[in-house]
Amino acid sequence: MWRANGAGGREGQPPGVAGAIKRAYPERMSDASPAALERIDAALARIEAAAAKRAFDADALRRRHATLREKVEDAIGALDALMTRETPD
Repeated sequence: MWRANGAGGREGQPPGVAGAIKRAYPERMSDASPAALERIDAALARIEAAAAKRAFDADALRRRHATLREKVEDAIGALDALMTRETPD
């Protein structure tokens, strides 16, 4: 449950995005229950967490790709050097 005048909310209003929406559109949100606003904030928090995890996963994939690319380049270079030494001129 949100606290009055706490965590970024104005006195008597919930914090977070839902609180900002309620402050921006008080005439439309006057009948919105605190529980509904809390569910909206919780859903937004889940979305933000999933997006952060996806960004982390994408970064990990980029690092693995760079490592693999380096290994493949080294292997191709070694094969090229081997073929160059064994190829009669």
